[in-house]
Amino acid sequence: MAAPLNEEIKRLSFHNIRPLVLHGYIFPFVIIFAAWGYTWTSVYGVDDYFEGGLIAFAVIGLLQILTALFCLWSVHVRCALTCSNASDPFKAQWVKVVPTPNNGSTELVKLHHKKNEDDAPLWFMFQKTKYFYDEGERKQFVSLSFPIDHSVQFYMDCKGYQEDTEITIAEKKFGKNTMVMDIPKFMELFRERATAPFFVFQVFCVGLWCLDEYWYYSVFTLFMLIAFEATLVQQQLRNMAEIRKMGNKPYLIQVYRNRKWLKIMTDELLPGDIVSIVR
Repeated sequence: MAAPLNEEIKRLSFHNIRPLVLHGYIFPFVIIFAAWGYTWTSVYGVDDYFEGGLIAFAVIGLLQILTALFCLWSVHVRCALTCSNASDPFKAQWVKVVPTPNNGSTELVKLHHKKNEDDAPLWFMFQKTKYFYDEGERKQFVSLSFPIDHSVQFYMDCKGYQEDTEITIAEKKFGKNTMVMDIPKFMELFRERATAPFFVFQVFCVGLWCLDEYWYYSVFTLFMLIAFEATLVQQQLRNMAEIRKMGNKPYLIQVYRNRKWLKIMTDELLPGDIVSIVR
């Protein structure tokens, strides 16, 4: 989709993950390794070009590692090397979301397909916002709409949710009334920091210094780098946990449902509920 969907999303593209052996950082390099191995042994000769052959293998290995790392650093590279394109969103399992400038970074998110009659036919989550496929005239993904554009008389005549089926459908459509900061696990954050370009460059330099006779100093430096990154990850997790605790906790509130007043928690409220607010 070339045209922007809204103020947050610039374009979407649909993809399926290829089998692992067909990824761009595996299959081409298998051919390159095999081709160089044949050339080294059959054309140049192992005895005549022993060091040169090993250096060539090392260079090819470094290029393969860099190619795999670029798949972590760039979503566009990851899609190009590990995914196949799909023109039909209903035949795709993943969607690449490219946001407009100053609205976050590109992400590859999971496409959720319809599982029962009450679900949307196709939807995905991006930056805590749910987008579902409009099968009507628009034929594109739209963000979740809320009942906020009606007349005053519409809200005056509203009776809230009067049946359990209406509540169930609304819960599946809107979800819970919560805004939670997801705290990743230690290994997820550490893996993210350990594959950052600067840290990879540091490890590469340590590897070069390990070729020196005083290699144990380089090993100690590597240990200190890993310990430092682990300490930063622990500090980041503590800060995120503290920020999460600062959020408002849910409390009981009176709501008119099923033709009577009930007490429910505020995180169970739905758009269209009638609530009683007292001082």
